[in-house]
Amino acid sequence: METRCIHLAGAVCKASLSSMVPSLFDYDALCNSLEHQSCPVLKARKERGEYEDLFRVAV
Repeated sequence: METRCIHLAGAVCKASLSSMVPSLFDYDALCNSLEHQSCPVLKARKERGEYEDLFRVAV
């Protein structure tokens, strides 16, 4: 099972519309753990229907 979010490129979150840099807490709690599917940024993208396009770009 993947333990690191595939949308993290270096320190930049590519799932974010503004290409934000997650805080150290968010990185440890979400980006670099099995909980990355609980990320509020990914959830927002899914709700807006943009997740499929984001996944195609990341892979």
